[in-house]
Amino acid sequence: MKKENEMKWNLQFQGPSHSIQKNEEFSMKSALITTVRDPEDGSTGCIAFPENIRQFEHLHTCFIGMSKGSRSSTSMYSRFWLVIAFLTYRIRTNKVSGQCHTAEYSVRGMYLRGHTFKNVQVELHETCYFKCTEEVTCQSYNFVIGLNICELNNRTKEARPEDFLPDEMRYYMKRLTNRGLPLGSIAELPAESCTEVRASEGNDVENTKHWIYSDEKSLPIEALCEGSWQKVNGEYSVCFGAKDNQYGSVTIPKSGRLRAMKLIHKSGSLRCNRVTGSSFWGCTYRAYNGTLSTIITDADKNAVLPPDEDLEGFDVSQSHECGTEKHFYSLDGTSHNSTVLVFRNLSNPLSVSRDQELQIWYGQDLKDCSERGNSGKTCVDVFAWYE
Repeated sequence: MKKENEMKWNLQFQGPSHSIQKNEEFSMKSALITTVRDPEDGSTGCIAFPENIRQFEHLHTCFIGMSKGSRSSTSMYSRFWLVIAFLTYRIRTNKVSGQCHTAEYSVRGMYLRGHTFKNVQVELHETCYFKCTEEVTCQSYNFVIGLNICELNNRTKEARPEDFLPDEMRYYMKRLTNRGLPLGSIAELPAESCTEVRASEGNDVENTKHWIYSDEKSLPIEALCEGSWQKVNGEYSVCFGAKDNQYGSVTIPKSGRLRAMKLIHKSGSLRCNRVTGSSFWGCTYRAYNGTLSTIITDADKNAVLPPDEDLEGFDVSQSHECGTEKHFYSLDGTSHNSTVLVFRNLSNPLSVSRDQELQIWYGQDLKDCSERGNSGKTCVDVFAWYE
């Protein structure tokens, strides 16, 4: 006798039926397996979508046979079809070869503002979904209730949460199946930053290239994203020395406001004299007491990171050759041999412009003091975190 909490579903989709029990793992080639939830009693069932969702546009292409207790198959069929046709109930999707993850559902009374690239007049609101799948750049859509207008968006609410706003005359829907192309994957669908790509695509942006606007909403460039970080230098590392104005030069590829910057050590080291040990970022001479001396400046040698107010100099009583010149600083959690130097959580985000030059200096070289015995160079990759 079948237990009350078990459920059997017969799925027929252009071929033999496939029977499963609730929570049973199974596979089906070229299909997207979707779990739907009955809003009345909380029961769930699975539906097979074709990978080519357009084949599913007509009702006769998929029949779902269901049985549970004395419920009418016709009644259950109608209600679960509404879940698919109108996409109004929460669903979970599972790619056949992957694991289940929470997918999108329609949100009545909300819409995504400012990211519509096309308006389409329709007779039935479920048609919006298929109109969205026809557009490579469509990531989601708003439906205008009463006017029967589909507003096709090139962003999702995850990418632009600040633009997800209430409107009782609309509902919002994210494209359920593979959204054509991920944000930033082609030049025709550039993101504003790696931060936006990560918000939209999740963790699938680690060490991958994406198309990013380089100047406001124009001039897309291909950039390497490491999470929310964008690599600023190109193929080659940036190197800076310890004396004789051997600064490293970085050309900013994108305009915007920086929340943070980081340098990742690739090779080399620096010495501030012939006796003390080497360092990636500073001088190991005891007078410096573990502080760091790698400074990012603008093209006029004005300190940018750390800002000038965070830099220190020696007390007059210490009689150091650099005197009170501000050229070193402390950074919690970072030592001479840390492989990453991060300037984070800027109280005032740093505004930068496309093609602007930034320079990386060793503190003593920047101030032209106590550098005669200095030697070596450090090479780094440079990353920026844009708002």
